[in-house]
Amino acid sequence: MNRRTFMRGTAGAAGLSALAVEAAGPADAESAPAGSAARRAFRPPAGPRARVIISNDLGADPDGLFAFVHQVMSPSTEVRMVVGAHAQLPTDPFDTGKYQAEDSHQAAVTMLRLMRRSDVKAYAGSNDALKDATTPRVTAGAKAIVAEATRTDTDLPLYITAGGTLTDVASAYLMEPGIAGKATLVWIGGKPYPAGGSEYNFNADPLAAQVLFNQSSMPIWQIPSDVYSMCMVSDFELQQYVATADDIGHWLWRNQLDYYQRFAKRINFGEVYQLGDSPLVLLTALTSPWDKSATYSSPYDTMYAPHLNADGTYTSRDSGRKIRVYKGVDTRLMYADFFAKLQALYGK
Repeated sequence: MNRRTFMRGTAGAAGLSALAVEAAGPADAESAPAGSAARRAFRPPAGPRARVIISNDLGADPDGLFAFVHQVMSPSTEVRMVVGAHAQLPTDPFDTGKYQAEDSHQAAVTMLRLMRRSDVKAYAGSNDALKDATTPRVTAGAKAIVAEATRTDTDLPLYITAGGTLTDVASAYLMEPGIAGKATLVWIGGKPYPAGGSEYNFNADPLAAQVLFNQSSMPIWQIPSDVYSMCMVSDFELQQYVATADDIGHWLWRNQLDYYQRFAKRINFGEVYQLGDSPLVLLTALTSPWDKSATYSSPYDTMYAPHLNADGTYTSRDSGRKIRVYKGVDTRLMYADFFAKLQALYGK
């Protein structure tokens, strides 16, 4: 539906005004944090437009924590679950533990408790990368992805948003290849086109990425490193808009400060940080009002899925399925929305 068609079929400005008043009414009591401004927070009258499965290495680089909170706060997407993923193996500069998926799972549980969101389920994925391109890592997280993707009781489209390794998504596909036709993968990862190359999220499990690019027919929306590197916020913004947002905001800010302190002898981060996982929310929750899969302010190329090589490089193809590769993202919309939601839902 486009804007002109919609306007011809409505009561015009008066009808839109009435809808706006209704939409500003009380939020659902079960998801409204107690004692907050959420009782008056905006909620789309028609409800969510898509389902989302979050897969991320929440125990590693803290950008995933901010994206997680943003997605859970977004009422146009129904977050069905979060699957805690591993980071780079065998050790990671951000998470040096042996059980990284459990670390990610625990971070998700903590954030959901602080957000008072008992409606979102959390699972642990695999602590290990794939050992070959045909054998899945069967975990609670991978099983949950399969169960959600194979539901027949809903027409809401399903996005799997991955801000790190693709181990758990690839495992779910290897367990049940039919999910390739039932979900769209939105992945933060890979080097820029046309060459490609070594990149953090790809390196966490190259085989998993190859399974999904080369063996599956799953739709993919890819945000390569040159695009996710654009996603910068200042620490003064985080201090002003995040740290003041009740328990969850304080926890995010405190964790960020601890992170800076932990690396202070090795890295001077200055006063800006890259929240590179946030496009996962932008491209699933903040889409066009006229076409829920359109991202007009975030341009992309549509191309045949390349053959993804073991070193992260791309071999172009002129047949097969097509994927989206993003060239830019609307950082103004993305971060203004994040800060506004934190203050509307959890601000003092």
